[in-house]
Amino acid sequence: MKLIKRSELEMFPEVERTKVGLYLQSGVEILDLAGPLEVFAYAGYEVVTISKTKEPIYAQGILTVIPDYDLSDAPAVDILVFFGGNAVLSSKDEALIDWIKSQKETKYHFSVCSGALILAETGILDNKQATTFRYNLDVLEQNYPKIEVLRGARYVDNGTVVTTAGVSAGIDGALHMVAKLEGLETAAQTALYMEYDWTPNNGVAFVGDNPYSHMKDATTLKEYEGIYSSSSLRTFVLKFDDENEELLLKKENRHYPVFYIGTDKFLTSHASHLITFKRNKNNQIIGFETTEYNEIFNKK
Repeated sequence: MKLIKRSELEMFPEVERTKVGLYLQSGVEILDLAGPLEVFAYAGYEVVTISKTKEPIYAQGILTVIPDYDLSDAPAVDILVFFGGNAVLSSKDEALIDWIKSQKETKYHFSVCSGALILAETGILDNKQATTFRYNLDVLEQNYPKIEVLRGARYVDNGTVVTTAGVSAGIDGALHMVAKLEGLETAAQTALYMEYDWTPNNGVAFVGDNPYSHMKDATTLKEYEGIYSSSSLRTFVLKFDDENEELLLKKENRHYPVFYIGTDKFLTSHASHLITFKRNKNNQIIGFETTEYNEIFNKK
């Protein structure tokens, strides 16, 4: 999927895009909402906001948000998202729970922070693994015994349901969702645009739908080992770490992991820069370009 800015959408012919519905309740946590919204919007998805009514929502009592839809006219969406901030109260709202259960066209459910309590109440998380905001882990575990609660997980993916830990963890969960649906390169481009220092595969991913399965293949990664220098004499060293099964980039006497996102494409662990390797006609690696510097690094 090609990444496009919201301002550029009018230049493109109308295409069917993945639709994301963000459910908002009064008191919703701002970063819970804003982080995934940014990820999904920049990845090219159509994002709409839904609430019980169209009355203004006061996010954390600070930011006023007017929902696009209420429960009576909300469109069918592919991904339905719930957030923390007064989520306990929303989880006991029978009208909301019934509405969620009625959304038969929803393909994926996604929660951030205590938004997991809303999904738990619907039964969607029954017999699945899940996580939530650290201060709600006990609540989730004690009140919903059919759920296997994972502690210390940034996000948990069950295939069609993704739950995340609190606040900023929603960004990681949303980037994981983009990686899962559109590929690692699209997710990496999104993180680069957001200037978000993203570490791929830092949650619990569904085995049958795991976009990171090739990230630690030693045979693949060792091919990129070597010393690379630019015309300005800036030098990078790439070396495979057998113990941790990762490719390390040495720069200015520091070592940074680099993450394989596709053939000849890597994401760095510092500010999510992209590295693209170049090959000659014999398919030998001869150098790379990186979004960090406006120059070519040739292999010695």
